[in-house]
Amino acid sequence: MWFRYILIRPIGVLVSSMKRFNLQISGEENVPPYGPVIVVSNHQSYTDPVAIAVALRPLCRHRHMWPWAKADIETGTEGLLAWCLWKFFGVIPINREGGSPNEPIELSLKYLRRGEAVLIYPEGSRSPKKKLRPFQYGVANLAKAAPAPILPVATYARDSDGGIQVIIGKPFFLPPKKMKYELIEAIEEKVEDQFGRQIETLRQWASTLPQDKKGMKLMSKMIRLINDFVTRQDISFDYLYKMGEREDNEYIRDKIFELLPAGWEKVENENRARPLSFLKKD
Repeated sequence: MWFRYILIRPIGVLVSSMKRFNLQISGEENVPPYGPVIVVSNHQSYTDPVAIAVALRPLCRHRHMWPWAKADIETGTEGLLAWCLWKFFGVIPINREGGSPNEPIELSLKYLRRGEAVLIYPEGSRSPKKKLRPFQYGVANLAKAAPAPILPVATYARDSDGGIQVIIGKPFFLPPKKMKYELIEAIEEKVEDQFGRQIETLRQWASTLPQDKKGMKLMSKMIRLINDFVTRQDISFDYLYKMGEREDNEYIRDKIFELLPAGWEKVENENRARPLSFLKKD
């Protein structure tokens, strides 16, 4: 049990109920009580992580949730709330100054195989009001590498009273890979190609499992198998953070967009400081 969450949750609930925030949640019935699960959300405000943690209490009561966050927050440049998140709960750091590009995937697989949750904001930074920016490839890469359900979450400020709204969608898996392995017997396969096909098979199998305690344990074991295989074989983790394709990214983005109210729009690339280029598709 995530005791740190149990201790801090009353504070989060108290703050969320204040008139200034007035947190309202819908779709709680879609939250799996156990991991592994990849939580994906749009990003509008610095309060998003707290709102999501409160909204996902059925999951967070049993499993730790690790957010991807830029390493800068450790210095306090992103505010006190972000610094407390880093120090008290821990994050999966994203180093925008040229850190190891595969570290987020490695750490995410480590936590997912333990049956925990990973929270990702694929836009990479906070977006303007009522806009959904293009997604970085980090979430698609992880979703293709890990046979774990994706839980879509939308957060925004309501027009009626300015309060925070969190809408939780139904968990989903990426659709089967469209690529056909034609003439596969006529060519010499690379180990990476074989491995990619094996992961695809595991993901399709995982999508048929019930998302109860027993089913989620089986998914955790699948992720452990993938992680152990990469560790033992001559396959770099670099392969795992290049698995996502444009169609995967857009599929996930559409799932978030469906949860947002009328008046929102998808926007194309805008000028943004230090994009997470290593999480993009080459």
